[in-house]
Amino acid sequence: MSDETSEAKVSEQPEAPAAAPEPAPVVRRQSIVMRTGSCDMRVGTGALEQLGQAAKIAAGKPCRALLVQGEDADAELVERCRRLLVDQGFTVSITSAVAGRASRSLACVQHLYEAMSGARVTADDPVVVVGDADVISAAIFAGATWHTGSPVVAVPTTLDGAVDVTVTPRAIDAPGAPEMLSCRGNARFAICDPSVMAAGRDADGELMGRAVMVAGCVAAGENSFSELCVRADGIIAAREAELVDAILDVTKARARVASSSALAMRQGILYGRCVGRALERAFDGAPAADERFLVEERPGTARLFAEALRISARLAAARQAPDEALVDFVFTQDALLEKFGLAEVACALDPVELAAALKADELQRSNRCMIPLPLGFGRVRFTSLEDDMIAEHLGAWCKSRRKLARRRAREA
Repeated sequence: MSDETSEAKVSEQPEAPAAAPEPAPVVRRQSIVMRTGSCDMRVGTGALEQLGQAAKIAAGKPCRALLVQGEDADAELVERCRRLLVDQGFTVSITSAVAGRASRSLACVQHLYEAMSGARVTADDPVVVVGDADVISAAIFAGATWHTGSPVVAVPTTLDGAVDVTVTPRAIDAPGAPEMLSCRGNARFAICDPSVMAAGRDADGELMGRAVMVAGCVAAGENSFSELCVRADGIIAAREAELVDAILDVTKARARVASSSALAMRQGILYGRCVGRALERAFDGAPAADERFLVEERPGTARLFAEALRISARLAAARQAPDEALVDFVFTQDALLEKFGLAEVACALDPVELAAALKADELQRSNRCMIPLPLGFGRVRFTSLEDDMIAEHLGAWCKSRRKLARRRAREA
């Protein structure tokens, strides 16, 4: 066979098919309807590209926009957001806000008011906020109380900014009264892009998001809690399909609880909050060199909130004794919190001081000292407890955490 014939046969062979292009990421959309209004959520990798369109819908006709960035927000992310807004025809002014708990102060809100005034923001101009849950909460408060209310478009950089603040913006601190100023407002849009939130996966915001998921699903019902347990591994591994499903389902379940026509049902959204505030007060009031900090420094808000869920569940089991189903619930919730990385806090708090902090926090908000307790899945209710019962269980909790602290100190 000649060389020409061989070359002809080779050229006649069909070419290998080209590799199929990877499917484009799917951005899922969900409208969360609440008593304070509705929030249009866009969740999934690539959701950030819809920021400009969302702001345009919120404004109607693009004119001005104030871009609020948390001080710890990535500079490239902020610039990307600015360009997306400019591409839609907005004139963008940028201001920064302190990140973390300090942003929920009147000083920070005052700073936002000044920035809104300087940018000539009206009720038709959107406030776009890029940051953690606390920065978003401050922006929602400022936006809701500015004139007749300016629409807020939130780009959360932490998991709790997506699952917590979307439904329940955190309250602002008044002088001498933490978390006492709240408003009837919410974000008009929430752009939740997992690629934006990935950087803080091991931070307190990620852990707080998981704790809020647990509390929200307990209040929503057993089906919601079971689905969260099934998705737990995917949430921990940040697998997008399961993470997006969890964000959407948990926010929808929490919104259903928060917007219920029944007051008893709406109370479920406060599960763990008052005990968590009491724990924070107790830790903040302890001297830095105190025996109470035997192993670790002050734990983050997420772990204290998880401990508040544990304490509340045990108080509910004691209140409803001998209800075996509630005993099972206590250990089921403990297991999920532990799986989510919300380990028990090693400390040595005084149970008398902790009980006093709990009572003071409740009496600051109401003339009755009642704690939201999980009397079953989907049945979180404000419940009155005897002082002796509270003292007994807080004493048991403090004793167990003191033993844990001593054991860890020996190991260290």
